[in-house]
Amino acid sequence: MATKLEILDAALEVLRHGDALTLDAVARHAGLTKPGLVHHFATKEGLTVAVVDRVIDLWEAELRERVSDESDEVERLRAYVEFSLLDDLDPSDLALLADARLRDKLSDQWMRRLDPWFGSGLDDPRVRSVRLLADGAWFDRSLGIVELSRAQRESMLSVALGLISEGVQK
Repeated sequence: MATKLEILDAALEVLRHGDALTLDAVARHAGLTKPGLVHHFATKEGLTVAVVDRVIDLWEAELRERVSDESDEVERLRAYVEFSLLDDLDPSDLALLADARLRDKLSDQWMRRLDPWFGSGLDDPRVRSVRLLADGAWFDRSLGIVELSRAQRESMLSVALGLISEGVQK
């Protein structure tokens, strides 16, 4: 019998393969019957919310490796920018878009959990621009739209971190 964590990881595999996040698809990937899956997640909405939490948990683990517990908002934003430009990303990182009917709920969940990493209290236009650059990198890289070499992404990271420094020192 699969655990909830194994089921959520199977759901991420469904998204990585470009399939729709359905109870049937997740059950198949998890090696369960649909009733076996429903035992853990009674509805598609419950599964989708849990999948988004799983993605956020994975993101936070990666982000926390880059900063200390005492990090300030600038350090956390730098960690997010580095993560979005250099880490491995795939379609499962866009789980919050898995069900358009849940867009508001999933967006609220995403922001509530990850807002501390986005530098939302930093108002300088350079810093805001870097946040949007990182968001675009996350989105594009997750979809495989823009293919950049590691060296190109490192160069962009250098520019982005410079803009943050300029904006903070103003």
